Amino acid sequence: MMRWIRGRLRRRPHDPERNAAEYVSGELPRRATRWFEAHLLHCEDCWREVLLGRLGRRVAEEAREQAPAGLRDRVRAAVQFTSESGPAGPPLGS
Repeated sequence: MMRWIRGRLRRRPHDPERNAAEYVSGELPRRATRWFEAHLLHCEDCWREVLLGRLGRRVAEEAREQAPAGLRDRVRAAVQFTSESGPAGPPLGS
């Protein structure tokens, strides 16, 4: 895989898991992304990691639950009240 360092393209070890994670998360620079997409056509290991990364992200997004109505506002109010009045006391479990 190529790596961009200070505007220059440098070679780095082939690491399908890391390369795919950077690609799926959008962390690769544009030119590295184009190179990696071309690389995917020939590298089954990287292709598999990209598919697994996308599946993992989709499963995590689908598992997310919406907070009950009003909970976000109550939490925000509690945080604002605590920050305005100072610490509320010892942490729970102390």
